[in-house]
Amino acid sequence: MNIIKLQIVVLIEKYKKVTDVAAELGLKQPTISFHMKSLENELGTPLFQSRSGRVLLTEAGHALHQYAVRIVALASEAERTVKQADSRSRLKLAIGASAISAAYLLPAALSGLAAEHPETEITVAEAQTDVLREQLRSRKLQLAVLHGYEQADESLYMSKITDDETVLIFAPGHPLDGKDSPDPDEISRQPWIQHALGSGMREFADRWAGLNGVRLWNRMEIDSPEAVKQLVLQGNAVAVFSKIGIGAEIESGSLRYRPLSGILPERGGFYLAWRKDYALTEIQQAFADSLAHKGVQHGAFSSSKVKH
Repeated sequence: MNIIKLQIVVLIEKYKKVTDVAAELGLKQPTISFHMKSLENELGTPLFQSRSGRVLLTEAGHALHQYAVRIVALASEAERTVKQADSRSRLKLAIGASAISAAYLLPAALSGLAAEHPETEITVAEAQTDVLREQLRSRKLQLAVLHGYEQADESLYMSKITDDETVLIFAPGHPLDGKDSPDPDEISRQPWIQHALGSGMREFADRWAGLNGVRLWNRMEIDSPEAVKQLVLQGNAVAVFSKIGIGAEIESGSLRYRPLSGILPERGGFYLAWRKDYALTEIQQAFADSLAHKGVQHGAFSSSKVKH
């Protein structure tokens, strides 16, 4: 017994004519007659009877009819609910972001997107850059904003949002405050507040130390960019940080910075990343456009659309 057969029972009671039932269901009349006979054979009893050119339900047909009405209604409700759920799912935007991206790049772009698409539910999951890359490759995540330097990856598109300089930060009055270009050896002897392993900032610091043959004095390691800044503000430690991420502190004078000296790793930035075998949805493209157009006043994509 399938839903078509039950719909026929409901409509026979309503129209009393096979031709009208066929028109309602968009089927041919012989198909309707076939399903009617099949249902009677399936249940082992007559369900329909012809009288004066009309098709009526038998007593058994009326007994089935009350259940058919409910089942057909429930099926319609189920279909409607699923379609509504699917429609809502298309209005969801899930983004992965490195800590610095989430804190300093996304807020302005996401607020603009939320204003233009108020029906969209936006979620941002923060993780280390290496974790986000793996989540993209394994399809656990579809879109991520990464911070660091571009790495060749055969499975991912990496579209640069804007450049970013990684600089050395310290508090006013620190011994390095009066020096324009302290050398790598002097910088390495300072107490360091290190970002957590797996982050773009930690990767940069370790690469810089390796390129310049120095070993950093890691006084503390912490998994929060804001905490790194707060610890540096206490006065006697240094750290590397995104120049974009210290704009407010530089303006207020609560932090100082210097470009790192010596041999530098390649210049980094912020990147929008997704799998090469994945096509951005409409709302994901709108997010990419919001990053491009807003740029958080730090740069933008070269065009209004993300290009593969």
